[in-house]
Amino acid sequence: MIRAVQTFAVAPWPPGLFNDEAYYATLAKLIAGGHGFIRPAEFYGAHLSLPTAERAPLFTLALAGLAKLGVTGGDLRVLGLLTGGGTVIALGLLGRRLATPRVGLIAAGLAAVYPTLIAADGALMTESLYGLLVGFTLLAAYRLVEAPGLGWAGVVGLLTGVATLARGEGLLLLPLLLVPLIRRPGGLRAAGAVIVAFAVVLAPWTVRNYVVFERVVLVATEGGETLAGANCDQAYYGKRTGTWIFECVDFSGRGNEAAELDAEGKKGLRYARHHLARAPVVAAVRVARSWGAWAPFATPEGRRTWVMNLGVVVYLFLVPLAVYGFVLLRRRRVATWILCAPLVTVTLTALLTYGSIRFRHSAELTLVVLAAVALDTLLRDRRTRSDAA
Repeated sequence: MIRAVQTFAVAPWPPGLFNDEAYYATLAKLIAGGHGFIRPAEFYGAHLSLPTAERAPLFTLALAGLAKLGVTGGDLRVLGLLTGGGTVIALGLLGRRLATPRVGLIAAGLAAVYPTLIAADGALMTESLYGLLVGFTLLAAYRLVEAPGLGWAGVVGLLTGVATLARGEGLLLLPLLLVPLIRRPGGLRAAGAVIVAFAVVLAPWTVRNYVVFERVVLVATEGGETLAGANCDQAYYGKRTGTWIFECVDFSGRGNEAAELDAEGKKGLRYARHHLARAPVVAAVRVARSWGAWAPFATPEGRRTWVMNLGVVVYLFLVPLAVYGFVLLRRRRVATWILCAPLVTVTLTALLTYGSIRFRHSAELTLVVLAAVALDTLLRDRRTRSDAA
């Protein structure tokens, strides 16, 4: 109910003309109408049908499926209710596996009321779908490490591949999940199966991209524009340091998208090489922005400022609890690497691209589960003291 109210009564709509929400809604409409993955701006602005892989495809495909069923406009955000609800279930199961059924219930309860997660579910953006897939990927990865086998290896590879088709940082998640696996008896064989399953999921989209662009594009072409917008004067100096600057990207959209954005990416890398002395500062600000240590009250598109501000307050309580929960799991000799993998991917994403609270979404899932472990222990200790008194 909270997510429904947030989505349809609180979250801002309609979106701005050129923001991501508008892009996803418009492209989903085109796909549902049989036009395929083509650039929306060029189709409606110049009647050109130009292939695109600017964004990872899965979220748009999910929206297109809803559009086929007659769902349009802001009602497409119902997808966030489904994925957000699924994430609550995934975190409940993850807490149960790592600790106790009560920890699972606490984790699910926290996820159900955490404003930052609720705000993300109400925005027509990829984070909610990606979070759902990451949650179940972590759950399957724990099962695989406990008993390495081809069956669960296939599940982990499948889920990681699908997650990558939702957001490209899944490419960073895959090797991290394999680290604890290869140490287990039979782990190398299982790791190979994970990679094969992952490749099978990505192959159709990658092949399609090669056919239409005549160059390899694993997931999306947006990496080039990301590098260009994150490596320029405005992103290296001044109050917008560590962010992405739209004005720094020179992209016509009328030619080969992959070639144009690849050239933009090289431009961004050249700028970074020529400003290496500034790189440590920029990298630190990027990470700080993603983790809320710099401009913590920034509001990503598709969210209300007051909801995100409330989320910051809850986040400040969750972080110390999560640290305590991590210590408790380590004391109990519970493996924590898999659970903490999203923390690493979020940090790497910020370092390689730019800083944004949006990028923290998958790490919020880890914080919720760790905080649930801590809260369970604190509640149990309080009850023990009360009984003793």
